[in-house]
Amino acid sequence: MTAETAIAPLPVDGPRPLVSVVLPVYEPDGYLLDALRSVLSQDPGPAVMQIAVVDDASPACDVKALLDQVAPAGRIEFHRAIQNRGLARNWNECINLSRGEVVHILHQDDRVADGFYRRMLPAFSRHADIGMAFCRHAFIDSDSRVTRTSHRERWLPGVLEDWLPKISRQQRIQCAAALVRRSVYERLGGYRTDLSYTLDWEMWVRIAAQYPVWYQPAVLAHYRRHDKSETARLRNDSRIGCDTVQAIETFANHLPEAQRERLLSAAYETFARRTLKRLIASRAGENIEELLEPVRIAIGRVTQSEHAVRELRQTLARLQGE
Repeated sequence: MTAETAIAPLPVDGPRPLVSVVLPVYEPDGYLLDALRSVLSQDPGPAVMQIAVVDDASPACDVKALLDQVAPAGRIEFHRAIQNRGLARNWNECINLSRGEVVHILHQDDRVADGFYRRMLPAFSRHADIGMAFCRHAFIDSDSRVTRTSHRERWLPGVLEDWLPKISRQQRIQCAAALVRRSVYERLGGYRTDLSYTLDWEMWVRIAAQYPVWYQPAVLAHYRRHDKSETARLRNDSRIGCDTVQAIETFANHLPEAQRERLLSAAYETFARRTLKRLIASRAGENIEELLEPVRIAIGRVTQSEHAVRELRQTLARLQGE
């Protein structure tokens, strides 16, 4: 089995909903209810929207009981794994279970704002060539307070120009804000099972290398940051740096050959610069060597700017000397 899992195509004939909203979950809590309510408040009915929850064999939580609190029986499909699949495999199972023309993977901690589907879905009928669409998103904390919003990519809705250099340089999209044609997953494959943190970023780059991408500048999705999230766990395990370097290595072959070296150099430089800045601000202390190893690798792969390499190495040396 390859790291890019194949997604089985659906039969061409027969009615299909326009969109599948699929929520991969593991030991969810009340945030899942918030996520589902944000979808159900915009529910156009099962003929248009499939809603499914895919439980990755939660050992303690009665997920079905949670679903019964927010929706009438049968409105939300419930699928439960016999044994834990892991993050990427559960996301890919979500895609395989989807029947819609468009797939929305919404995480159990996140939510969408009113009007998300009404303002996002028409892009797919108006632009038959786009592979995905995404909107600006807000970061919220454990109490649902907005802490900041993502960068505005353009002022008006439309297809993004020169998107591949931007998205390959750094992660700019959260899953809650993104809709992807199912046929794109069928062609390109699912999320990579060898990545634990950057699997979504690698997918966005893969799509951008093959398809136009549409953007909505309105803030229509909320990405939650809190101490018990999977992102927080990975950050505590110091795995994000290594995973980011691996993601860049992975999407290299998907980049156009004429632009590959320049785009990869920019990605490695951005990762090294951002990580060093974060480490200086946080004073990582005893874990600094483990955190800096992927930075050293990245600096060694910056090929487009000698000045940037010198600057990064000086910052690295200063940080190591503290």
